[in-house]
Amino acid sequence: MVTLARARHGQTVATELGLRENLEQVYMRRIVVPNSTGFPVSPRLLALVPAFLLALLACPPQTHAACDYIPAGKSFWIRLVDPVASYSSKPGSKVRAILIQSPECGSNPVFPAGLEVDGEIISVRKVGLGFAHDTARIEIQFNRIVAANGAVLPIASQVVEIDNAREVARRGIIHGVRATNTPQGRIISGLIHLPTYNPYSDLGLIIYRAFTVLPEPEIYFPPGADVRLQLTVPVYVGDQPEIPRPSFELDEYERGDVEMVVDKVPDRTMTSKGKDADLVNLLFVGSRQQLHDAFADAGWLPADPNSSHAFFKEFSAFLTLSNYATMPVSKQYLNGQPQQFTWQKSLNSYNKRAHLRIWGQQRTVLGQNAWLAAYTRENGAALSPRYRKFIHRIDRNLDDGVNMLVRDLTLSGCVESVRHLPRPNVPHLMVNSTGDEMRTDGVLTVVQLKECDRPTLALTRSTPSIAVRPNSRFVRYFRNRVLLYKSDVIRGNIVYSAFDLCRMSIRSLRHRRPAEDDFDDDNLPASPVSPETLFPQFSLDTASLAP
Repeated sequence: MVTLARARHGQTVATELGLRENLEQVYMRRIVVPNSTGFPVSPRLLALVPAFLLALLACPPQTHAACDYIPAGKSFWIRLVDPVASYSSKPGSKVRAILIQSPECGSNPVFPAGLEVDGEIISVRKVGLGFAHDTARIEIQFNRIVAANGAVLPIASQVVEIDNAREVARRGIIHGVRATNTPQGRIISGLIHLPTYNPYSDLGLIIYRAFTVLPEPEIYFPPGADVRLQLTVPVYVGDQPEIPRPSFELDEYERGDVEMVVDKVPDRTMTSKGKDADLVNLLFVGSRQQLHDAFADAGWLPADPNSSHAFFKEFSAFLTLSNYATMPVSKQYLNGQPQQFTWQKSLNSYNKRAHLRIWGQQRTVLGQNAWLAAYTRENGAALSPRYRKFIHRIDRNLDDGVNMLVRDLTLSGCVESVRHLPRPNVPHLMVNSTGDEMRTDGVLTVVQLKECDRPTLALTRSTPSIAVRPNSRFVRYFRNRVLLYKSDVIRGNIVYSAFDLCRMSIRSLRHRRPAEDDFDDDNLPASPVSPETLFPQFSLDTASLAP
């Protein structure tokens, strides 16, 4: 039995050969071996045992996940496959998504990207005509993951973030914006009850209110929207297969070429006034066409050039809490040269977007074009009197944003490999040109591009497959007037203003945390997504999303 066990696990070839020899002797001597039932076993059947043992040797036992349980509190990212809208979605409706970044055990992902994640809508509140409610909200619970082997793994989770969205999630419930709580709305509501300082006459104010533009108050997330979930109870994963752990080290030849590319290039970009700006944290390897196709297929858009038209469009988006998907990106310089390309990704908010600037390099990597890039993820915006322009505040965790960008390109099938070049001389803490803190491990992420081979989602916010708001313009106009009247009567007075100021102050004090805690908040997944950790059967079936 000991010999058979050792052969089963393939510990030594000699043991397997010894078993073969003994069995041949049994067969040649025509020995009849009794089994546990007392009946003889044919020697011809025993002759099949060596083949069985060889099969076991060729197929080693499957390794399992590095831990048994994913603890509660761990978060992960999914991408919606089905649209969600407060105006038309109903409680009990199923919502499909795909896993795009796995929860982690320790520092290792547990599931491959691309698995199906299923959930359902628990509750919905729409704005409608605005009489009963002036904000929308949706509660979605994702409660199962379809594992790589087809098994259904139950989970308990809550929504904590929607990437680049103006909506916020609190205690698992997604809250929509109040359409009248815009910069222009707050100013006008205050002026109504300060007649001494009101620059509008009564007639002028009435006319202005008749044509005031409000953002859409209903919630809508199209297919392709990224949602971060947080586990609320531990999940048993001890029986899940261990996913590959790719190596991010450069080989000798590739490392030499990459080091030659960055040798005389600064680690930071600069503004037109010579101030240090963003960190150069990406290097793309591939043709110009591959670079363009990768971002286009991943849903990223180029930026408009700076102009007076773009400024007023940006100003309008800021005042109305709406999105400007191709908003200009300011010029920065690398070795005295402005960026050649800019790409950005947003959803429905002026305040939030991810963008990067790209510079082509003269040197190549393994004979292919090299493109250095500086990536940042913006999470706030304001009109700055100091800089006399709109400025965006950035997420301090640069490396998390780089992982999200690489994840987008990988899921679009445009990435051949992902490698890392350590840069020990890069500071881990720095400040950009507008005073925002940036943190990084200093690694340069090298992305080898290829021809994109996965379908992209054709349905976007501009082409919804479900009703996201009233179809009639008159109904929307009437609803907006109702919301404005409620805002002027209920909130446009000094009593409510004092209450709102106290509420904001208390909320600010409650959510104040030390800087070091803010950096590692919510157990964010940190492992990069690479082609090696992508579920092979993953694809986006756009046909199933047709209305």
